Amino acid sequence: MTIKKERLARTALLHVADRTGVVELAQALAALGFELVATGPTATALRHAGVAHKTVSEFVGERIPADALGLLHPKLVAAITEEKARVDLVAVNLYPLSQATADPALTQDEVLAYVDPVGPALLRAAARNFKRVIPLCDPDDYQQAIDTLKAYDRMLPDRRQVLAAKAFHYSAYYDSTVAQYLGGQWEEFPDEVVIALKKSADLRYGENPHQSGAFYTLSGARPWGLNAAQLHLGRPLVYGHYLDLETAWELVNAVHEPACAIVKHGVPAGFACGEDLAKAARRAYAGDPRGCFRGTAAVNGEVSAAAAEFFAEEYVSCIAAPDFSAKALQLLKTKKDIRLVTLPSKLISAHELDLRAVAGGMLVQDRDQRPFIQDIKTASRRSPTDREMRAMLVAWHTAMHARTHAAVIARGTAVIGVGSGQTSRLDAVRLALVKSQERHPILAAGEPMVLASDGALTAEHIMAAIDGGVTAVIHPGGASEDRDAAEAADGRGAALVYTGVRHFKH
Repeated sequence: MTIKKERLARTALLHVADRTGVVELAQALAALGFELVATGPTATALRHAGVAHKTVSEFVGERIPADALGLLHPKLVAAITEEKARVDLVAVNLYPLSQATADPALTQDEVLAYVDPVGPALLRAAARNFKRVIPLCDPDDYQQAIDTLKAYDRMLPDRRQVLAAKAFHYSAYYDSTVAQYLGGQWEEFPDEVVIALKKSADLRYGENPHQSGAFYTLSGARPWGLNAAQLHLGRPLVYGHYLDLETAWELVNAVHEPACAIVKHGVPAGFACGEDLAKAARRAYAGDPRGCFRGTAAVNGEVSAAAAEFFAEEYVSCIAAPDFSAKALQLLKTKKDIRLVTLPSKLISAHELDLRAVAGGMLVQDRDQRPFIQDIKTASRRSPTDREMRAMLVAWHTAMHARTHAAVIARGTAVIGVGSGQTSRLDAVRLALVKSQERHPILAAGEPMVLASDGALTAEHIMAAIDGGVTAVIHPGGASEDRDAAEAADGRGAALVYTGVRHFKH
């Protein structure tokens, strides 16, 4: 005679902030013979649905004053982590703290009240013991878990391990969100850092069509970066738009007067200031029409009807602005394949770190957000005129956002030549001069032509610039060739100033 073994009862612990699908999960588990243990609002949801369950107090066998404290009870932890586990499945998800940290109306105490002190510990305990406990943190995984248990009455270790890894990522993201919210700006580079990222959008592709891509939001910080960009018109942004938007927005908001920056492939193609945004946009585009074609534009004021009329004439793929007038939106709606974006803050990367992935690690540095660290010093005998200085500041801000080696030629308050990403600084100067000579008779006739460089220049660079029509030069200085550079400027009657800070950008 065959003696049938009596099956031991299995237990599922449910503790969820997102109650999507939890009633259906509980009903399916109950049908599979699981005993259900639920906490707080989860228990309330099950009670309203008529699903039988126990409280934590009933499960551990003694009275516990608060449900949340009950989750920390050693008997419950032991039930999850001991070798002969009494808990076979744990479903835990947590309140989306990134929503709370992003709400400017909430005080710090109100945000911290949303922090679940025990849910992450419970999930980690289950994930640590994944060989015996099924850890679920995503409602999207509920149905597959139920289907697997119905079909096979068990779940294979490799799938459990995948769920465990997901649970550890989930709890780490949660903890990092709190840390980033409280930490703000680092005072020094700590030994251990965890960055919490939440996917905001899937991209059609990365830099190239054969590369997959997505946009992730840095969690725990106020939403003033590109994660806060609102698309008002057009198809979703692509990978290149985000890179260009960052450069264009930071450049255009470096000045107070109406300005327009047009960026392509991460490099400023056009930048100009003007009496109004329409004039600034026209001058920026005229600085390099080929370079600005299909570029990303940013302006530092509301796009008016006049500015929209210009953008409707020329072709840029994206326009970012603090706002668009109703007339501007009406005019631009007829434009084919254009994207209109608004951003809430002029400084989109305040107090953030510059992170760059390399194979096997991450390079971390402070962001370069200070155009000047000290007063500008005149190195030549001749001081720059007010008009030269105004033009040099336009060129200097542009060079700061171009790729090293970078040289920028400006005439008046418009950029007319950019040499960017060159391996030789002399090549960058020559490239900027060649591009400027195609346009400077057209733009700002009678205004002085100036040069800015992101790194220190030598006498050879100064002479090449002066031969190309430059009358004033701004550069960091601080090199052994500074004296020779100043003498070269003096010999040709040019003005030369030092900023004392370089702006390499690779």
